[in-house]
Amino acid sequence: MELASNELRRALAYTDASSTRISKLEQVVHNATPPHDIWTAELQILGTDPWHCDLAPAMAAERWEKVQELNDLCYALEERWPELESEAEDIRGNGRKAHAEAVRKGVKAPSTAAETLEAYARLEGCSMALSEAVTDLKRARAAYEALLDDRAFLNKYRKAVIAEFNAQRKRAAEAFANAAGAIGETRRRYDTLHSLTMVAMLDIPEDAQGYLGLSGKGWAQADLSSALNIISRQVAETDPFLSGEFLTAPMDEVNATAIETAERVKAELDKSRQNHYSKDGIFSTRLI
Repeated sequence: MELASNELRRALAYTDASSTRISKLEQVVHNATPPHDIWTAELQILGTDPWHCDLAPAMAAERWEKVQELNDLCYALEERWPELESEAEDIRGNGRKAHAEAVRKGVKAPSTAAETLEAYARLEGCSMALSEAVTDLKRARAAYEALLDDRAFLNKYRKAVIAEFNAQRKRAAEAFANAAGAIGETRRRYDTLHSLTMVAMLDIPEDAQGYLGLSGKGWAQADLSSALNIISRQVAETDPFLSGEFLTAPMDEVNATAIETAERVKAELDKSRQNHYSKDGIFSTRLI
């Protein structure tokens, strides 16, 4: 009987010590920063809205790819956290059950502290890895944005866009010429078909014809003609600002022209203003 009591006391002492260790280990998960405090909504936009297109030098795509890799890693670690947290909770719960069973039987409790520690360490490691990934993501996005201050990169990028713009503008003009002719011919055929069908051959009372609502609709609508006129004017545009020619000039010319134009427009606006005193003596300006 005395032997059993000694075994029970030793089991309880061991259990108390193990419980103390486990309680300390529990603080690890509580001290580990959860994902929602690391991977915030403000940081999640770092992996969105790239500003470069397919014509940009390869460096832009390479840096953006790095941003995307780190962005994906952050989301993967965020998703991994609840799995690790659940695993740690299960291991801790099983350990407590095993200790309780040992106390009930009066035997030495199994050692579960190491397994519990490993589970909590994995959870804390996930938190640390996410923090590091977010830091790396910030650096990667900053490196990507830094290209916008790289004049050599921008010059190379701009030259590629200018070449494609000029070629595309030419193709657009040729395509519109063909489309405009085809659309114009289609409109004429539609008018003829409408006259034959709805005027010459329609066999319903005249007072019912007005309810069909086909007049001036479809291919005959005025908006279609207006759209063609707008596009036609744009394709034939000779003003360098409106045609895009100004944007393709060397940057020193662009800067000089921009300053000159801004000063001229400002002077014209100033000339069109008349300063005057209102009847109540308050000074004001107005356009005339």
